Amino acid sequence: MTFVIHPALCCPIDASPLMMDGLSLICENGHRFDVARQGYVNLLGPKDKRSKDPGDSKDMVSARAAFLNADFYQPLADACLDITLGYCSTVADGRITLMDAGCGDGYYLHHIQENLPNDLDNRTSIVGFDISKWAVLQCARRCDGTWFVGSNRHIPMAEGSVDLLFDMFGFPDYSSFRRILAPRGRLVRVTPGDRHLIQLREIIYPNIKPRSDRKLYPETFKVVSKQQITYEMSVGTEDLKNLLLMTPHMFRSTPERRQQALSHDQLTLTVDIIFEELEAATID
Repeated sequence: MTFVIHPALCCPIDASPLMMDGLSLICENGHRFDVARQGYVNLLGPKDKRSKDPGDSKDMVSARAAFLNADFYQPLADACLDITLGYCSTVADGRITLMDAGCGDGYYLHHIQENLPNDLDNRTSIVGFDISKWAVLQCARRCDGTWFVGSNRHIPMAEGSVDLLFDMFGFPDYSSFRRILAPRGRLVRVTPGDRHLIQLREIIYPNIKPRSDRKLYPETFKVVSKQQITYEMSVGTEDLKNLLLMTPHMFRSTPERRQQALSHDQLTLTVDIIFEELEAATID
């Protein structure tokens, strides 16, 4: 697909604006970043690259894409779309920048883009980044957009340039998020509830720890809306393999317990997800 340059993209080295120069992005100080033929660019700063191949592996990304493409999580994608439409209805005119921080394979952004009304689609910029180059590669294969390899800690975007920021099951950096959010922007945090995949977790873990008391937001943000989405899905062995590989459960459980889970031809699982919309708080 085609890489779309966003006017707020910044150089990860000196934070100066990036411009297209042929098939590359370049800043005023001469730092150059080649756009891959697949339609993405690597803007991961040297300090954020803690390994040779950071983030999810190629196999993990492929498993996530296979699982999500089967639409087991479509109600979650629909919720992202509803939040986007609700937010856009409050913005009378002008362009809207929609970003997914830790976008994975781009499933949620693509669903939003595919279902936006024409008037909104024409004035909405889709931006997604992930620390895994394999994930961003999948995004670029899905649709046109501003796709780049990057880190939550140092997002190469100008201050106040993002209107709606999704953090889907990610590792938030609130100071970084606050910096790039527009004055009336929203942060959407999507996290597992206590019952999420409880049937699978009861098989692969000897003890289940509650999740409900984990989330403490900094005073720079306040929660303005919250919804919980709960439903059941039935997965077969191959889908269960993909689900295990795309989540931390693969690495936190023992091989024996994983095999016990995979011995089921069919397993009914509870999906329990919390959506919270946050806006920047005024600090006196």
